[in-house]
Amino acid sequence: MNAESSSSAALERMKAAAEKPSGPAATGAGDGPRPDPVPGSAPEADAEATRDSSPTPVADQPRLRHANTHETQGPLESFNDWLDSLGEPDWDKVTQSIYESPATMKAAYERQKAHREAERQRRAEEKAEAERRAAAERAEAERQAELERQRAAEQAEADRIEAERLAAEAAELEARRQAEEDARLEQERLLELQRAEEEALRREMERQEHEEWLARQRERETWALQVAARESDGTDWVPPAERRAMLEERGENLTDAQLLERARASLPEWRHRDRIVEKAQAIEASTVRRTRPAAAAAGPEPAPAPHGYIPPYNLPSREPDPAPTSLDLLRRITVTVAYLAFVLGGVYGLGFLGEDATGPWLHDLHQGRFAGGFSMLSMAFWHQLIWPVLWVALGIYTVHQWLPSQASADRQRATGWRMAAAMVATVAWFVLARTGAMLGVELFVWLALGYLLVDSVHQLNLYTARNRLERAITDGMIGLFTGWALIFAATNASIWLQSLGINLLWIPGPVWAVLTLVVVVWGTAMMSMTERGRISIALGLSWGLAAILVPRLVGSMTSVWVAIVAAMALFMVLLATENRRYRINHAEHRAALGHEVDEV
Repeated sequence: MNAESSSSAALERMKAAAEKPSGPAATGAGDGPRPDPVPGSAPEADAEATRDSSPTPVADQPRLRHANTHETQGPLESFNDWLDSLGEPDWDKVTQSIYESPATMKAAYERQKAHREAERQRRAEEKAEAERRAAAERAEAERQAELERQRAAEQAEADRIEAERLAAEAAELEARRQAEEDARLEQERLLELQRAEEEALRREMERQEHEEWLARQRERETWALQVAARESDGTDWVPPAERRAMLEERGENLTDAQLLERARASLPEWRHRDRIVEKAQAIEASTVRRTRPAAAAAGPEPAPAPHGYIPPYNLPSREPDPAPTSLDLLRRITVTVAYLAFVLGGVYGLGFLGEDATGPWLHDLHQGRFAGGFSMLSMAFWHQLIWPVLWVALGIYTVHQWLPSQASADRQRATGWRMAAAMVATVAWFVLARTGAMLGVELFVWLALGYLLVDSVHQLNLYTARNRLERAITDGMIGLFTGWALIFAATNASIWLQSLGINLLWIPGPVWAVLTLVVVVWGTAMMSMTERGRISIALGLSWGLAAILVPRLVGSMTSVWVAIVAAMALFMVLLATENRRYRINHAEHRAALGHEVDEV
């Protein structure tokens, strides 16, 4: 209601202003200029109302002096006249408008508010519609993506099925091809066997035919010689057929008279030669009975080398072993006692008997003298695990020598004393290393020990194993000890030089270590490739090389070059030895089948 009160007060003021006289304009006279009427002012409105209510003729109005009705008016006068011509406003309407303005404004505000609310709702609806459309589009996109994924999955499944089908077809084709190849190879093998059988049958028939001819010919020659002997001295004594040459070669086709003539000419010389052979055999038989009485052969007789194949090693002896003697018994007892000392010395030397003044373990002795970080060729502490393996290996060797087949075998006689000395030397090294009484002498002990074992392997090469059991036990166990002894001798040499602080020729230690490894590995590899390939020597050497390799990479005294040379040496010695074994087995297999064999 304040708005209506303000509007009423404003209307009253406007009416009062309209009823108030306005000077010369109210009287209608005056000499001065007429002020410009203000449009919408109260006097103008009253004048307009007066003109409308009681019009006054123009003729009755007083005329101004010197007025010229035809005088041209200026813009200002024209504007004033235009303002005067405007009618008086309708105050009732104005009042009504002012009175209704609050309601109008309120209505307008309500309309504006409703319009804004409607606009807000419209925008909310548009936003909701847009969100619905976006959600629909997202849903459609997700549906399309899902369809794409499904199609991709179906395509992938189809591709997988197709790939499996193709793989199955390829596998089937390969299997068929392999089966055909196997069948072809089998046919070729059967053909080769058939040809070999036919060739063997042909040779057998030729041999039988030759033996039949030889038997018939020897009967004829024996008859001819007996006739010649009766003509000579009246006896029938002639040399046996196996100790005389043939009078007639096959194909000569001599007559009985011609054969008899040859018998008469050859009989005296053959009788003389036969008496010499008999005397020599008698002398040899009496000598053998005194020095080597006959005895049963030890183990099965080895098979001869295949025909046409010359093995690159000494063939095993086919002679029976001599009778055991007291020296053989003494040798076996000595090896057994040395082995027991070897085990006890190792248990003591490694520290299994408990702590003493210098420490419980070998690698802790003498301020780590035998630890992995002392020198360039020192081994990791776990290298000591080789000793239990050697205990077992040499134990098997010691038990094997007590078998009747090994009592007087040449191989045992050649290696037994050397192995006993090597085991005793190992015990001496353990005592020296443990007590520290003569540090440095252990190097010479290992050099002597290595010489004994290398000589043992040399003896085994002279007396080749007669069967697999001998090769596995005697050769294998000695070879394992030999390979380990050679690389451990190099380690002891490095420890000795490092402890003395010797700098030979001012050459760095890694260079000496690399040169030492090259020499030891080369010599050991050459020894491991003797006979049929001694893999046990390569295994013993490889254990030592691995124990040297690890500290050179992660220990306190590292050397990349020493580690690289040790790793390459380990690989090469195993590869060379196994290559030797494979080539010999392959050559013997081909020779057994009658194929041509390349030189090994």
